[in-house]
Amino acid sequence: MAEEREIFILTQEGYDNIKRQLAELEAVEKTERAQFADAVNDKAGGDDDDSDVAVEYDARIRKERTEEKIGHLRFILERAEIYRDINPDRIDVGERVTLWDFDDENVIQFDVVSSAEVTTRVDVNSSVKDASDASPIGQALLGKAVGDIVEVETPDGIMRYAVRKIEPIP
Repeated sequence: MAEEREIFILTQEGYDNIKRQLAELEAVEKTERAQFADAVNDKAGGDDDDSDVAVEYDARIRKERTEEKIGHLRFILERAEIYRDINPDRIDVGERVTLWDFDDENVIQFDVVSSAEVTTRVDVNSSVKDASDASPIGQALLGKAVGDIVEVETPDGIMRYAVRKIEPIP
């Protein structure tokens, strides 16, 4: 039986953001690889004091963390699909949603993004919050239409919202 492949739905902005982060990390990796080689070469010179061991250890850890991040970003990009608005009348990943908050009696906005994308987004507009499709609010919003009432269970109780507007994330 064929193995199911995990797919990450990303906005174009999210995809571009992850590609940029990957390029930056790959540049950092080259520098860290050189620093690690220098630390190993210095140690091979015969000087085995504790500070050299610590420098080598720190270089190794930084290098491994960077490689992990690079691997994770490549994994996402290899499995990414760019969001296409199939049904503009229903909330899906890649859309900005305007809601009426019944408790606070005000309007709030969420950008619904994939869980892979939410950690890579830059907060350019602090008045719009991100909602991962894996979060309680994101899951509650998916598939809803203008006029629908959305209830979300939170640690503070059940929050109620009315969907006022759905539009693509600019």
